[in-house]
Amino acid sequence: MKSARIIYHLARADFFERVRRYSFLVMLGLVVFLGYQTAIGNMALELGQYRGEFNSAWVGAMMSLIGTFFIGWFGFYLVKGSVARDRETGVGQIMATTPLTRPLYLLGKWLSNFAVLMAMVGVLALAGIVIQLLQGENTQIQLFAFLDPFVFIVMPLMALVAALAVLFESISFLQGGFGNIVYFFAFIMFVPLFMENDTLSQYPAFEPMGLGLLSGEMGRAVSAIHPDYDGSFTLGGGIVEQATTTFVWNGIAWTPEYIFARFSLIVLAVGLIFLAALFFDRFDPSRSKPRKARSASSSEPTPASTSQALPVPHLTPLNKSANRFSFFTVLIAELKLLLKGQRWWWYVVALGIIVACVANPSTVVREIVLPIAWVWPILIWSSIGNREIHNNVQQLTFSSASPLWRQVPSQWLAGLIVTLLVSIGAIFRFIMDGDTVGLLALLSGAIFIPSLALASGVWSGTSKLFEILYMVIWYIGPLNKVPELDYIGSHSNGRPEFFIPFSIALIAFAIFGRARQLRN
Repeated sequence: MKSARIIYHLARADFFERVRRYSFLVMLGLVVFLGYQTAIGNMALELGQYRGEFNSAWVGAMMSLIGTFFIGWFGFYLVKGSVARDRETGVGQIMATTPLTRPLYLLGKWLSNFAVLMAMVGVLALAGIVIQLLQGENTQIQLFAFLDPFVFIVMPLMALVAALAVLFESISFLQGGFGNIVYFFAFIMFVPLFMENDTLSQYPAFEPMGLGLLSGEMGRAVSAIHPDYDGSFTLGGGIVEQATTTFVWNGIAWTPEYIFARFSLIVLAVGLIFLAALFFDRFDPSRSKPRKARSASSSEPTPASTSQALPVPHLTPLNKSANRFSFFTVLIAELKLLLKGQRWWWYVVALGIIVACVANPSTVVREIVLPIAWVWPILIWSSIGNREIHNNVQQLTFSSASPLWRQVPSQWLAGLIVTLLVSIGAIFRFIMDGDTVGLLALLSGAIFIPSLALASGVWSGTSKLFEILYMVIWYIGPLNKVPELDYIGSHSNGRPEFFIPFSIALIAFAIFGRARQLRN
């Protein structure tokens, strides 16, 4: 009973601390925006030329699928970081001095993550009721039929996402930007894995997102009425005009087998928490300190050896040449900070990308090699604009001479240099092939990337915002051939007429944000 009280109060305090943050309000705004897009028809659930009547069962299922996809994907990044915040603020070190065990602490964080995610799901559910009333096809609210998908489909997935966020924070190499990228690609590959795998599709209730379960139940319902149904199942935008016929769907008949399968995901989530406890260091720096550092610390002088008289330092005033500002010196320093800590294999892969750009024709470079080249340094770009806050040296940095017009341009230019260096092979190839369109797209993209990183880092104070935004733009634009976001020019001209002015606006936005930080 005492352990339950500890978990409850820990989760409650962490939940209230997080819902007061601007990031939570931003996510709530995005959830409301999703509801609005669904209400006006830009988001729809359809089965080929058929869609369900907007009754409680259909609207609840549609909104639950939107919640599992968008909140399950991007909600992870909102809740991930709670353990890191305790570490950075020193709260974790205080907790480490108490009898609080690792499983209890992580269970509290898991419940807090789960509560934050379910708060956003609750807002989406309220939007669903409004949508049903606005559509007017069936205004009778059947509460159980509406809430069933949220309880049996969305809630278990949110529990699993909350547990994965805790697990990623407990494993050292998944705590930072690398873990964010891993989850991004894992989520993308997860959906087709369950939808296309014949063995897994035989047990649709175990599929965390519930896509297989809902598509199967809805498909059987529409096939019984319209035998010509082709089996398609789509959720997204720009497809409303395809559905010409409606049918009545009364929801899933939730059998004990279905309920057991869905709630088994919550048991799996709890298991992930206990797995995370095996990796969690409980804020003990000695567990994560490298061996070399420990051996060095063992050779530090003892208090007895340092008790001898120390030499008195002699300070001399700086001469005039030392007081002179050199932008080139600051630029070199920023470039070194960007590249600091990269392992030898990172440079080997970067060199291989450059060679691949030179060895392949322009078409292959634009469609395949350059997109790979411009995702490889993402963890370098993501530190632009937020390194001072991340390392808690903003007071020192912002108090230097002219930090706005000296440091911000040098950070952006250092990011541009890294971008051009990793794509130098593509530049040579485009010049040799006379591909001026590809070259112009490359230059506009090279300007856009550090501009987005700088603005995201300055305004968010973390690297997470840029990592999410950039991966979404990179995935939707160059990889999925959406020309509006194809900043690389993989399948278009790269739209330099848009991305160059937009980059200038991002730089101005970053300067405004840094000026605001300096005033505060």
